[in-house]
Amino acid sequence: MKWSLNELQKYRNEPLVFSETVDLKKTMMNREKELLDVSPIDLEGTLIVHEKEILLHMVVSLTVTLPSARSLKPVLFPMTVGIDEIYIPPSVTPGPTIDNEEETVILLDKDMIDLTDAITDSVLLNLPLQVFTQEEQEGQDMPSGNDWAVISEDEYSSNLETEKSETEDPRFAGLKDLFKDESDTQG
Repeated sequence: MKWSLNELQKYRNEPLVFSETVDLKKTMMNREKELLDVSPIDLEGTLIVHEKEILLHMVVSLTVTLPSARSLKPVLFPMTVGIDEIYIPPSVTPGPTIDNEEETVILLDKDMIDLTDAITDSVLLNLPLQVFTQEEQEGQDMPSGNDWAVISEDEYSSNLETEKSETEDPRFAGLKDLFKDESDTQG
């Protein structure tokens, strides 16, 4: 997905609408070692060419395969990511403030727009931190082995409370009530 700025000048009066499928599997898997597979990527987008900037709006759809956070089994994860960017050509001197909270502003260093980096960066930034297989999401069974087991956060919290109450030294139990009376009379 590359266009020269001269080529894009043809679209000054009307937007360039594109719909393509690209394969960036190798690029993405080289940058993110957790990825097990990446499907071909469907792109739907529009480039709007103005005198001092080029606006990009694109929707990226793909399916990535990631290891389950619990069992490391492969999990297919469908993704749809929206990308909004503003490109400033090298011939244009940017104004003092190029701050836009909605879109990313990119100062081009050559007379070419290449969407490969925008697609790759946006997909990798939107990868989930954890994925689980359908069985892991539905079931309560956690993996375990010799002398170890995975437990849920709720189980961990309740075990922590139980340990805390069990580790209280009974010799100091009487002291708890001693300071309780002083705080009541001072108030």
